[in-house]
Amino acid sequence: MTLGILGKKLGMTQIFREDGTCIPVTVVQAGPCKVLQIKVVAAGEHPEGHRTSTGNRGKKSGRQERTRAADGYYAVQLGFDDRPARTSSKAALGQAKKAGLEGSKHFVREFRLGEAPTVKPGDDVSASLFEGVTNVDVVGTTKGRGWAGTIKRWNFHRQPTSHGNSLNHRTAGGLGRMHSISKGVPKGKKMAGHYGVERVTVQNLEVIKVDADRNLVYLRGAVPGHNNGYLMLSKSIKVKIKR
Repeated sequence: MTLGILGKKLGMTQIFREDGTCIPVTVVQAGPCKVLQIKVVAAGEHPEGHRTSTGNRGKKSGRQERTRAADGYYAVQLGFDDRPARTSSKAALGQAKKAGLEGSKHFVREFRLGEAPTVKPGDDVSASLFEGVTNVDVVGTTKGRGWAGTIKRWNFHRQPTSHGNSLNHRTAGGLGRMHSISKGVPKGKKMAGHYGVERVTVQNLEVIKVDADRNLVYLRGAVPGHNNGYLMLSKSIKVKIKR
């Protein structure tokens, strides 16, 4: 996998090409992001220095500082959207301080890599990362729609509205269990329930335009989530071949 970027959905608009065709696009503010932490396989690969303090007890006794343990995988942890110190936890502020930052970030995620990363804590990752990229995968959280019935949630059909079916037009109907095997509702049964607020990945969205100066990426089509919702963008793994 390759390094991605964190961003925010700004909304949808349209772009007209030279031949007059109209393309619906989603405008995403991609970055700028700060590298907060590097995950490596071996202990000696940490770019920020692989020694950590043992505390006051170790300093008084003259003990040597311990080597930072390996993480077991390669990854880069990014932070997006500044967060004031008064609303940040001490753990988040301490992590940001190690990366040379004054405050923490609202949105923190990591991208797993197949090889050792070239960036270091404190580096910037901007929208220029996607210059020359044709397709991206977008991960976001869908809109919350509250408690919904089977028609809205699963696109069920209504029941007949003729005589003899009173006040049952939008009910789910039978659950598919008989008395001889009545062991409750089957797992995975499509029923009414909470709809939305789920992590969804949309693959192979075409990159129409990249505005590196303003950190904007224009993607063809829709992406999950509401406006100002946080997103994760990465280069597509399964690219469709146009025939």
